[in-house]
Amino acid sequence: MKTVLVVQGKGGGPKTATARNLAVAAAVAGLRVGTLDADPQGSLTYWHAQRPAEVAAIRHEQRALGDIDRKPTPEGLDLLVIDTPTAIEFFPEATGLLFDSADLVLVPVRPGPEDLVSMEGMLPYLRARRRPTRLLLSQIHPRLRETADARAVVAGMGTVAPVEIPHLQEVPRSFLAGLGTAEVAGTRTGPLFSNLWAYVAQDMGV
Repeated sequence: MKTVLVVQGKGGGPKTATARNLAVAAAVAGLRVGTLDADPQGSLTYWHAQRPAEVAAIRHEQRALGDIDRKPTPEGLDLLVIDTPTAIEFFPEATGLLFDSADLVLVPVRPGPEDLVSMEGMLPYLRARRRPTRLLLSQIHPRLRETADARAVVAGMGTVAPVEIPHLQEVPRSFLAGLGTAEVAGTRTGPLFSNLWAYVAQDMGV
């Protein structure tokens, strides 16, 4: 089983959207997928409860970060995607277990100054964990100068995924339906999340 840990330094960003859409893209590709919601807000758990019966099955568990006392090792899965809360540094033992279990850490970053400053502050912590880490530009407006500026800044922070997720309403709409955009015909981000999964899968040797 491979594990992807999705983390983010600043609240209000595309962390849960990234986790659920990555999980869906892998499930659509035929993998046995599970999700773990360690965020007390429970957004991923709410989303999972809305999933229609006829779509690809995704096993789900919710556990508060402070209650995690061992590496998550569910049986019968090909992939586990873990959604985390912000301020993970306040739970060092549990966070350490999650990082130790991760085959890849995925960090979504929005192209705004607050997110870039937050990401800069989070870098020493991420590097200290010594896990393979990939940065993902998300909620972008491709034609804005801020996006071009963010590309340059993020490229200096680490390895950036070769996929960018635009800021489109189809992403939150799919949340309310319990879906990922890879399950919705005609979406622009569905193929992008599928491409992101293909990149992550190759990176992890799936």
